[in-house]
Amino acid sequence: MNWYVIAFTMALLISYLLTPYVRRLAVELKVLVHPGGRRVHSRPMPLWGGIAIYAAFAITCLILFKLTGIKTKDESAIMGVLLSGSVIVIMGLVDDMKELSAALQTAAIIGSALVLMAFGARIQVLSNPFSHSLIALPVTLSWLITLSWMFLVTKTIDFMDGLDGLAAGIGAIAAGVLAIMAFYYKQYHVTLMAATLSGACIGFLRFNFNPAKIFMGTGGSQFIGFTLAAISVIGAFKVAAAMAIALPILVLGVPIADGFFVMFRRLWNRQPIHVADRSHLHHRLIARGLTHKQAVYVVWGIVGVTGIVALFIMLRHRIGL
Repeated sequence: MNWYVIAFTMALLISYLLTPYVRRLAVELKVLVHPGGRRVHSRPMPLWGGIAIYAAFAITCLILFKLTGIKTKDESAIMGVLLSGSVIVIMGLVDDMKELSAALQTAAIIGSALVLMAFGARIQVLSNPFSHSLIALPVTLSWLITLSWMFLVTKTIDFMDGLDGLAAGIGAIAAGVLAIMAFYYKQYHVTLMAATLSGACIGFLRFNFNPAKIFMGTGGSQFIGFTLAAISVIGAFKVAAAMAIALPILVLGVPIADGFFVMFRRLWNRQPIHVADRSHLHHRLIARGLTHKQAVYVVWGIVGVTGIVALFIMLRHRIGL
């Protein structure tokens, strides 16, 4: 059994075993979300499931990265993910209790991204669409693009957390695909992180899939999105290949496209962008007659297909077909 299988399994077990205790804590503290509005559940549901996902990710990373002898520079990037992810989770837990303003949530995401970049994680190159080369970015532009990417992916996964198990499943699939990509490009520390995140999401799914017993809340959905964005930035795709930067965008294409569609629709209808509604893909699928589970399976399937396409493009480009 290799370290990546161990990381996946360990995170899965920790998340699976910890979630019932987190659920009990949320119920005792009355951190609940009630039916109504865009929500499709029929009874009050405990939040804070993100605690189990984050704890499984953090514990697994801290233990295994010591055992596997990660290089100092790689360990620094990993600590950046854990510290910045902690800010995301804490602010998310507060939002689950107090419903923070959109401005404060945005500030929290940007602040967390700045913490991550302080550890050296930035998008420093972009693909040249006219040749098999990469364009080095000026420092200021590099920071702006990285901030935009981190915010975009974090919020789009947050947007997808509208049905039981949807966001956790997307996180598991996307992290699994990113783990394969990272391994292919010999970025083994990123492979370990991605495998860990995938396992943590699947362990939580046992209690989050329809009919759910607990929701991950803002802390969970934003942590998954933030970590996926960070994983794609840190190192797995900093390779001399024109398609390298585009691959993570393709893997996360479904939530990103859905996020842009929803924002455009709200702007078109002169609605506030930050006000939630039922215009997301999963809501539209249910409106067309699909059941809760069927809508989730359809979105999972689309994410899986885009992930397979990204892997195929990666392989095809690498072998020069």
